[in-house]
Amino acid sequence: MQVLMALMAGCAGAGVVLAVRRRPVAKVAEEPEPAPEPLPQREPDGWGPFVQHCEQAVLRASRAVEAMSSQQARNRLLTVVRRMDAELPNLRVLAELGRGLGTTSRDVEIAGRVREELAEVEKRFGAVTGEVLELVEDPDPERVGELRGRFPLLRPISAVLPEPVS
Repeated sequence: MQVLMALMAGCAGAGVVLAVRRRPVAKVAEEPEPAPEPLPQREPDGWGPFVQHCEQAVLRASRAVEAMSSQQARNRLLTVVRRMDAELPNLRVLAELGRGLGTTSRDVEIAGRVREELAEVEKRFGAVTGEVLELVEDPDPERVGELRGRFPLLRPISAVLPEPVS
């Protein structure tokens, strides 16, 4: 008798589950998603490569100095590399200034000055990195001192910009 009661209860439960369960709704044909809008094309940045080359020069010098076996020589050259690294924020500001200039004759003049300064600084960073790499191979405390005397590599921004017009 208990088996019969259990069987009836099971059938009733199964019936309730079948009645209550959700039936899959036939999918309505969805509208195709519109194609994503293409990203706006940006003009090539003429200012970024100056900064990138200087950053790469600092990284190259830093890696070479970190690989030196002599702790004393490494510490001397690290001061030079740190000075180079400390000038990068000012270099980025100068590049950002160049990016923000308009097309007025004054802005074009300033952009030319900024571009000349960035090109010159890029050469200076490359030259200092070359000397650091030479000093990694053949450490010379006097040359390291001379190298430190060349800083700052970047002139003050006020020296690059023309006098303000009243």
